[in-house]
Amino acid sequence: MTTNYKETFDRFSLYFLAILISPILFGGVLAIYSIISFEDSWGFGPTVLLGALYSFPFFAFAAFPISLYIDFSARFKGYPNWIKALLFAGFGSLAGLFGSVVLYDLFPITFMFLFGMIGGLINFLILALIKKGIR
Repeated sequence: MTTNYKETFDRFSLYFLAILISPILFGGVLAIYSIISFEDSWGFGPTVLLGALYSFPFFAFAAFPISLYIDFSARFKGYPNWIKALLFAGFGSLAGLFGSVVLYDLFPITFMFLFGMIGGLINFLILALIKKGIR
């Protein structure tokens, strides 16, 4: 494998790893919220699994291309991390609004907006930790 292909593969593998970890952590946040506010009888494990399954398509089809765009476009290259975190949160909130349309009545629109922001920030934090850990 040439160095250009290896470098591209290494970059994409970081983002795929973040896409696999982020739904699980998001499911954990959703499970904690569900247990605290609704006194959920399912328990922590099944709620995390359900939250991860519901959120995986949003991370895979929305967060993956948006995170690649934010991190590798010339437009956002010199921006500090806190602005990138705000961009991730903003795009996550848009994905949450789209999720409120797709999931219809599972949660109110404001909660889906906030869940999207939290999901975007989780994805940003996971990417930052993976990048720091590997380099």
